[in-house]
Amino acid sequence: MRAVLALLSDNEFHSGEELGAALGVTRAAVWKKLKKLESIGLVVHSVKGRGYRLPSPVELLSADALEAHGLPDSVSLQLAFETESTNGDAKQYISQGLPLPVMISVERQTQGKGRRGRQWESGVAKNLTFSFAWRFENGPAVVEGLSLAVGVAVARVLKKVGIPNPGLKWPNDVQIDGQKVCGILLEMVADQDVCHVIIGVGLNVEMDEAFMTQVDQPWTDLVSRLKSRPSRNFILAELTKELIEVCQLFEDGHGMKHFQYQWQAHDVLFNQPVTVSSVSQQRQGVARGIDQKGALLLEENGELVALHGGEISVRRG
Repeated sequence: MRAVLALLSDNEFHSGEELGAALGVTRAAVWKKLKKLESIGLVVHSVKGRGYRLPSPVELLSADALEAHGLPDSVSLQLAFETESTNGDAKQYISQGLPLPVMISVERQTQGKGRRGRQWESGVAKNLTFSFAWRFENGPAVVEGLSLAVGVAVARVLKKVGIPNPGLKWPNDVQIDGQKVCGILLEMVADQDVCHVIIGVGLNVEMDEAFMTQVDQPWTDLVSRLKSRPSRNFILAELTKELIEVCQLFEDGHGMKHFQYQWQAHDVLFNQPVTVSSVSQQRQGVARGIDQKGALLLEENGELVALHGGEISVRRG
């Protein structure tokens, strides 16, 4: 499917004969491939006498483009058209003892998960769905607060593409004007003193509303916020560079305290009344930023309580 999508990515008309010749298949086989693209959510315009085209250009991820944008040689790169879950692929990659760090990204994820087991839809070749895995030699203790530092990394890259004031909502959401644009999910694979961390990220570059009907919170994407369509390859390369820097700082023992004030500069809940919900209880208070370990500081009845991540959600009011 990637091959036919690559041929159509220029938003120009291509005849069935031309597509068949390029792919080395019959026109009937081309028609089947186009139907398959439609079945996974892509719109393909068909005009008699002119051929087929996509309604807008598509930029596929490619190793060459990522390298041109400065993807470091130290990162193993795994690109595919489709997978169930990039975090699942990363776990398998780690279990095989392959070189780290690794960046795994796909054009379509079919069973991606967000926090608290929610489904995360990515569309096809429109957004960024990836997992970055790093080996921490100093064990699990050094990674406390890492997911918040990843939020800082995402915010930095959003500024580079023209988003003036991205916000961070504790613990793992990146927002623009109160609307979610990116989710972060960390998974840990610990083995005695060594700890592997998988950083899963879903970033809305150009989100199809049809995929978002089940989402229970306000959302946005980059295309609707920017004057021109940002390059997915540029964003992924920049995020990879930022994640290497973040993980190296944590590996060296600097940890969340290095990012505490950077994170708080983007904190959308600071000094706001909030409701904090977990499986067993709800509590209310005023959000007062984070501590050096990345815990949410909640002022509750005049006392400051540090709340750590996990299965906790925070809402205003």
